[in-house]
Amino acid sequence: MKLIIGLAGRMGSGKTVVCNYLHGRYGAKQMRFSQILMDILDRLYLPHEREYLQKLGHSLRTSLGEDVIVNAFEKDMERVTSRVVAIDGIRYVNEVKMLRKFEDNLLIFVDAPVDIRFRRCRARGEKGEDKIEFEEFLRAEKRETERHIDEMEKMADYRIENTKSLKELYKEVDRILGNRL
Repeated sequence: MKLIIGLAGRMGSGKTVVCNYLHGRYGAKQMRFSQILMDILDRLYLPHEREYLQKLGHSLRTSLGEDVIVNAFEKDMERVTSRVVAIDGIRYVNEVKMLRKFEDNLLIFVDAPVDIRFRRCRARGEKGEDKIEFEEFLRAEKRETERHIDEMEKMADYRIENTKSLKELYKEVDRILGNRL
């Protein structure tokens, strides 16, 4: 049986760090809902910037139905043969519902204070965030794709406050997984 671990949290909270750890430590197959969007952006020769990802996702959900990305992702999930799957970046209730369809699942919410998350986003420099100003970061957190994050926190099975060292973060992940793996 597959263990499906969903990771939710605000921008820069450490979801991808946890996902990478799950891959390295437990051999988890890493997946992201946004990969579908990145594939489309690649085909359109557009960069993987957060603004493009958010606008494209919104357009697809508005024009083709709220579940269009989730349905495609679920079909991708069915093909995965790994014993453990880590989904990086759950942002919507319908994505959690899809996660819950799998018998063995967990939703982990990763969080950190806004100042720490802002510094992390600038430092990692992905999705065009290396030059982002604090006010712009705060505006980005209010965009449509980020509006349901509080709901994700309430739906989570576990919450990690990611403010300490990587070693402490990994120890917390191991504690949550316990003897499930």
